[in-house]
Amino acid sequence: MKNLKSISLGFLLAGMACQQNPKSETTSSDNSTPLLTKVWESDTLLTTSESVIYHPELDVLFVSCIGNTPPDNIDGDGFIAQVSPENGEILNLKWIKGLSAPKGMGIVGNSLFVADISQVVEIDIAQSKIIGSYLVDGAKFLNDITVTADSTVLISDSGTNQISQIKNGRLSLYKEGEPLAGPNGLLVDGDDLYIASFGGSGAFIQMDRVTQQSTVLVDSISGGDGVVAFEDNFVVSTWAGEIYHVTRDGTKTLLQDTREAKINAADIWYSPEKELLLVPTFFANSVTAYKIEK
Repeated sequence: MKNLKSISLGFLLAGMACQQNPKSETTSSDNSTPLLTKVWESDTLLTTSESVIYHPELDVLFVSCIGNTPPDNIDGDGFIAQVSPENGEILNLKWIKGLSAPKGMGIVGNSLFVADISQVVEIDIAQSKIIGSYLVDGAKFLNDITVTADSTVLISDSGTNQISQIKNGRLSLYKEGEPLAGPNGLLVDGDDLYIASFGGSGAFIQMDRVTQQSTVLVDSISGGDGVVAFEDNFVVSTWAGEIYHVTRDGTKTLLQDTREAKINAADIWYSPEKELLLVPTFFANSVTAYKIEK
């Protein structure tokens, strides 16, 4: 998501220095191109909705809401809401209160991990309470979270050009510097980590999680925010309001653009169980659900 205090946040970070393999955008409308069809939209009480995640066992959506902006103020007015995945009904508006600017989330067992400016907060889902936090030294703008198969939590920091990790209860640095350029959206997929860059050229990066060797699959997704897997490919959002389909061979297709309507597309989530793409709309204070159809 975008740092409203400093528009130049991501763009002043280091440039890309990994293997380049970007392809240009297509606007093809053939039968292989996915289409977005709106299913529902929540009420507009989700103040500055930034991220959404689905909990399949509870059949509920968690939505992180920054509250008042700027989104890096330690003001304690951020919260996590619970929303129905069936129709967008807000089930519990302030399920968890007292956060400052909650953004990306990840689930490990009974814990919900939430990025909150300079710390990662751990919430006991069953008890509905905060049970711990991990202060990331020097962090400026913790943003997205993804979780590996071995329950390692990876956290992007768009402000310091770093990715941290929480593994076996211990916090450490995972990656910093090039090729990162304002890392925002994160997705673990098999042995790889996929990164949507907020800054630089707007690169969408594939990185081997062990060797950290990387490839730019596609560039010019400016202000990259969320990234999810869809079938064998990806969907990437931009904070300003674009949603792209990106193939593994590096072809991007613009699925939707709500920039003119001033509707953002922040940290998205795709639920294969519900077959829904869930889009937090930030300043529109809601979540919109779409079917991805061909």
